[in-house]
Amino acid sequence: MSACGGRVLVLGGSGLIGRFIVDFLREAGGVEVLAASRRPPGDLGLPWRRLDLADPASYAAALEGIDILVHAAGPFHHDPASLVRTCMAAGIHYVDIADDAAFLARVSAACRQQAETGAAVVPGCSTVPGLVRLLAGSLADPGRSADIAVYLNMGSRNPVSAGLLASLLQPLGRPVSGSGQRCFRRLVAYPHDDGLTRHYGLYPFPLPQGVTLGERRLPVYFFVGFDRLYLNRLLQGASHVLPRLPAGMPSRLARRVLPLARLCRRFGGREGHLLVAARDGRGGVLATVEVIAQREGLRLTAAPAVWAVMRLLEGAAARGGLLTLDELMDANAARVWMERHGYEVRAHGEARA
Repeated sequence: MSACGGRVLVLGGSGLIGRFIVDFLREAGGVEVLAASRRPPGDLGLPWRRLDLADPASYAAALEGIDILVHAAGPFHHDPASLVRTCMAAGIHYVDIADDAAFLARVSAACRQQAETGAAVVPGCSTVPGLVRLLAGSLADPGRSADIAVYLNMGSRNPVSAGLLASLLQPLGRPVSGSGQRCFRRLVAYPHDDGLTRHYGLYPFPLPQGVTLGERRLPVYFFVGFDRLYLNRLLQGASHVLPRLPAGMPSRLARRVLPLARLCRRFGGREGHLLVAARDGRGGVLATVEVIAQREGLRLTAAPAVWAVMRLLEGAAARGGLLTLDELMDANAARVWMERHGYEVRAHGEARA
């Protein structure tokens, strides 16, 4: 992917994932990057514009002269409708890194309500669901696939923020749609091909409709875990407590436990794994694609948004309106980018290379 020029405004550019997006865009070159937030970021070294999500009157001035807005100001529990419609009305492409099903649904609804102007709206450009959808598309369809299982194992030495913690804690103990189970109530073990067995808890997948494999739409079961078993046990315990607490408590709790989470980083590892598997009706694995990050796995969360930006600047969007990442980017191009940036990609079974 080559930069074709343009002005990109990164909302939340001073945040953890926002900074990674800024870094990748700077690396690509040929793009003018600006940051937006409620308050000046201070040390980011970028032109800054004020954009307060709670103040729609701030949108127009912040978006003046912008080609693409990247919304990276999580957690994504607010209503994005006004921001999406403002972007579309001004002919500005909108990209976000949201992984919350309700937020993604609101983006889609806002896009449908706005008159077409040629602006593209590409939500969910993060590890989940953006990269997962891409990797699932690289699995050959043997005609026996009943569902897709996704295993995301995170290195506990990665940077952590209150926003990331709040997003992680929010669904614990709540019903996971279509599974008959509650989020993280029990742990499952998955033996990876490096000889290590890693542990996971069931977690909500932000696309209730599932993903497409071949010509078929399949349900997705999403499992999340850390590289240290005790952290997974803590989350399992929290799944019994958090649903009984008042609304908004996960966000307040995240801020309180943030110092402890940062202390735990000293004892964690950096390696992260994202494995996408096509399974048969009995849970047997037919094919897998796995991305391994030896270090800085959290940076990969920022990559799908950067891919979307670069492809939009290259003119890859044949139409405006609602698009998905896999309509702009193919799995092979994503694999080349990831390997060039130090990530290992392995395909097994009936997966296409």
